[in-house]
Amino acid sequence: NVGFLLRKSSEISDKKVKEIVLSCLEEVGLYDIADKLPGQLSGGMQKRVSFARALINDPCKELSTMPLLLFDEPTAGLDPVASTRIEDLIVKTTTLAKGCSIVVSHVISTIERAAERVVMLYGGKFQWDGSIEDFKNTQNPFIKQFRTGSLEGPMQPKEI
Repeated sequence: NVGFLLRKSSEISDKKVKEIVLSCLEEVGLYDIADKLPGQLSGGMQKRVSFARALINDPCKELSTMPLLLFDEPTAGLDPVASTRIEDLIVKTTTLAKGCSIVVSHVISTIERAAERVVMLYGGKFQWDGSIEDFKNTQNPFIKQFRTGSLEGPMQPKEI
């Protein structure tokens, strides 16, 4: 799974593909799992495999292109320690891949640890955007309600 992109290229030997895959798995803290099937991995391990896959460079792409990494709720359902590991991996993976990331998250720690810029969407519209420092300090009612989890504010639940 991790080496799929490399295996598409006939220019890279199986031995070299395995070396690259093992190196990428080690970068995300996974050792001795290269021969396991997805069903044999925990949910957290499966998430880290996806980070390892993001580290693989496409041998057919131009060297000047920058990968765009998309993370959709990467820490949803994880305990705080596992979330911290994933948040650190988002930053590390983006740096190692020499790319740019978009992280969709409702988890404050993920936003604060993995973002440089925050955009708040609500009701299908942009409600706010700014730096992570601005996110922590703004008095924007949407951000303030989001940060505090208050039931009072512009974001109201739809009737069920």
